[in-house]
Amino acid sequence: MKNNLSKARHVKNAVGIMFVVCSIAIFDVAFSARNSPPLSFPLTGRASGEFPSNWIHGSKSAMDNTDPAIQVHAYNEHTYILRENKAINYEGAFMYLFFGNGVAMLIDQGSTSSPALFPLREVVDQIILGWEEQHNQANTELIVANSHLHGDHYAAWNQFVDRPNTVMVGLTHEEMMAFWQIENYPQQIVTYDLGGRELVITGTPGHQGSELAIYDGWTDLLYTGDMFYRGRLYLEDWDAWVTSIRKLRSIADRYPVAHLVNNHIEMTRQPGVDYPIGTTWQPNEPPMQMTLDMLDVAVGATNDIGSPGIYIYDDFLIYNQIPWYTTTDP
Repeated sequence: MKNNLSKARHVKNAVGIMFVVCSIAIFDVAFSARNSPPLSFPLTGRASGEFPSNWIHGSKSAMDNTDPAIQVHAYNEHTYILRENKAINYEGAFMYLFFGNGVAMLIDQGSTSSPALFPLREVVDQIILGWEEQHNQANTELIVANSHLHGDHYAAWNQFVDRPNTVMVGLTHEEMMAFWQIENYPQQIVTYDLGGRELVITGTPGHQGSELAIYDGWTDLLYTGDMFYRGRLYLEDWDAWVTSIRKLRSIADRYPVAHLVNNHIEMTRQPGVDYPIGTTWQPNEPPMQMTLDMLDVAVGATNDIGSPGIYIYDDFLIYNQIPWYTTTDP
């Protein structure tokens, strides 16, 4: 009996010591994160970054595809670009994860809701944990936001609903504008402080009536969502898109722009030729990022197009008030 009591005290003491050690370790991480120098995101100069030589782009047989469900690419140490596997969903949507001090923002959540097929929350959590470890951060708040309100951009939104330390920007026009504090959509241009990283936000409707463009002053990336990308630009409101594309050009005149980034690739490398709608294998994709010269072509198109129809340019097709299921495929 005496020996049993002695063993019990020993186990209790060991558990107590382990609890103290773990508590000290947790406090240590939190204390060092609070006392580490803040990350700097200056507007002068440019934080450079790199795009991959190739994005995952599906496969001949979707059943035999061996790529990850989500490709994770670090454009730089505080900027991540994610791509949905086209073998899972032909949209092959791009998503963006921007980090600031104590906060991260996920822009768009892809085209597939199932966490079994498309484990977006798990992947984002892994990125955040790795980023925190690398930069001596802790308790990073996640903001889940959207470029616009089409289902191929918020399908996995629900994966984050019960996530702790998370701000969910709602999926209505009113909730989106309230979050960004935009009171006069689409004319108003606002700045948003993402933990010391300044973003410039404005409305760019035409493709969809709640669409936003985002300029990141640290990297000089101009995010144009679905209203301008290498693919079929489906426009529900031509006049609104004309105003929006010209506004993008005015933003590029006001701020230095390194690249225009977006949400899809639907073109081949052959000028003016797109992949068929629903393609799950795109082995001859051009880069996702676009140039100011391409934007100038789009601005020029606003002076040339006067009626609904499909208009073909080297790097994109304009579907002016033409249903998405209409095709140029032979």
